[in-house]
Amino acid sequence: MEKIKRIPYGVGDFELIQLENDYYIDKTQYIPLIEISRFQFLIRPRRFGKTLFLSMLHSYYDINKKDDFEKLFHDTWILNNPTDEKNKYMILTFNFSAVNPDIEEVENSFNEYCNIRINQFLETYNHYLEEKLISEVRTKAKAGEKLKLLSSGLQGKDIKIYIMIDEYDNFANTIISRYGQIEYQKLTHSEGFFRYFFNVLKEMTSGSGAVLSRLFITGVSPITMDDVTSGFNIGINITTDSQLNSILGFEKEEVINLIDYYSERGVFKLDKNDTFQIMDEWYGNYVFSENNLSKMYNSDMVLYYMTKSYNSNFGPDKLIDKNVRIDYKKLEHFLTINRRLNGNFDVLERIITENGITGNLIDSFPLKEITKRDNFISLLFYFGLITMAGNYRGAIKFKIPNKTIKDLVFGFIRDGYKSVYDFNVDVHKLSNFVADMAYVGEYKNAFEFIAKEIERIVVLRDFIDGERVIQAYFMSLFSITNNYILEHEKEQNLGFSDMVFKPFYSRYPDCQFAYLVEFKYIPKKDYNEETEEQFVEIARKQLNKYEKDEKFKKELKLKPYGNKQLIKLIVIFSEGEMKLLQEVV
Repeated sequence: MEKIKRIPYGVGDFELIQLENDYYIDKTQYIPLIEISRFQFLIRPRRFGKTLFLSMLHSYYDINKKDDFEKLFHDTWILNNPTDEKNKYMILTFNFSAVNPDIEEVENSFNEYCNIRINQFLETYNHYLEEKLISEVRTKAKAGEKLKLLSSGLQGKDIKIYIMIDEYDNFANTIISRYGQIEYQKLTHSEGFFRYFFNVLKEMTSGSGAVLSRLFITGVSPITMDDVTSGFNIGINITTDSQLNSILGFEKEEVINLIDYYSERGVFKLDKNDTFQIMDEWYGNYVFSENNLSKMYNSDMVLYYMTKSYNSNFGPDKLIDKNVRIDYKKLEHFLTINRRLNGNFDVLERIITENGITGNLIDSFPLKEITKRDNFISLLFYFGLITMAGNYRGAIKFKIPNKTIKDLVFGFIRDGYKSVYDFNVDVHKLSNFVADMAYVGEYKNAFEFIAKEIERIVVLRDFIDGERVIQAYFMSLFSITNNYILEHEKEQNLGFSDMVFKPFYSRYPDCQFAYLVEFKYIPKKDYNEETEEQFVEIARKQLNKYEKDEKFKKELKLKPYGNKQLIKLIVIFSEGEMKLLQEVV
């Protein structure tokens, strides 16, 4: 009887997956491509498979594992297509998420952690190293000094080192968010210990007989790398290489095959098509190269869904895995200055309300230049909060990839309001109002509740940028609740509707009411009854046109495709005050 493969959710150990009968989605076909250059830097969002990929490379290149090649790489592409570099190196690995980011402890923690890893390396490869060298390296307390001595002792030897660094920027990002730019610069500039560490790595790659033959570094942003190496000038940033777009994460066919595998064995009981649609909307649509628009799926989120649904008649209660969330504190430093929202926050609002943004992708930039528009847009891309969606007038179009990330961005916007304006909303009350919208068609309480919050905040905000900012407030607050999936600037019947409240039918199939909302903003100086009537008439025509879209009717299960009801609303604001909330019959 066939033993069903385990779902490797949260597993970053390649050997464990291959030896313990876990389901492995093969990425070994990328090995020849990454061998083209020796020193590489790869950025991908959180929980995208970076650790597992490095673990696979470790097993492939480790000279100690040459006798285990067939056992470890069964059922993979590389088994029948090995390269000349196979099992050729001593491997030294680091994962800097293990470093304590407390500013008083970070340097000691970094050195202690690196000492453990280097000492383990000495033990693992002691039969290739001279005893004197091992003893001398062990006596050094600082990571950089240990590496320098190791490099000196192996100079000119036949066997070389391959260093792999996972989450290189983990503790540095935490220091930025907790302590700010000055403390961060102490470790990444001039005599900072982290900068010195990377200077040693660069030195290890230089000259004839260099010991460090290969280097592979992963992280979630290029900021720290720019600050410690002036733009990773010892190697190549392969993040947007068109041939490597699919190096991490899952492709569409891989997701379908995964679902099929467990469905065919009777342990995945949900509808396959519905499951894939959910994964596509919530976990997919990442693109990492302008020249390869193949859409990728977050591997962690796909495996999370499969694990939570295993042998069950129901999908997971929560579609978003908490492990993929980025703490707002990681972004707050980039969004506020002296407790005031800056231009970067405006960019975040625009991405939500305008369904994307255009800009140029910057490969490398220091922290001090994060307020430059393209740099911040690029940072959002590297974090996985926006993704490539084509080109427009010589620039890249970026958009939010999926509903999971949209939910996270809504949360960042709410947190921004909270941190600057002491913005605390009664979530329980709002949830009850939204439930009334969904089940009995009562919408006034919810809209009036949010309008009062907006009116309070606008008094404190330095400016009010018309309809866009009003919509951002509404969307960020409505997204707190779960009854609806919010669609913004949705293309319908030769137009773009401002906001669609699509009931979350897969979780709440008994929701009865969907909403189509058109927002209008009238500056205070232009507001009068005549102007309001003109805007109402424009909005009414738009809503009636959008309502006739057959695809829209089918998606929302309106007649003749279902029995759900649609309520069309016009909302007019002037400054921070809601002047009109009107239903269109």
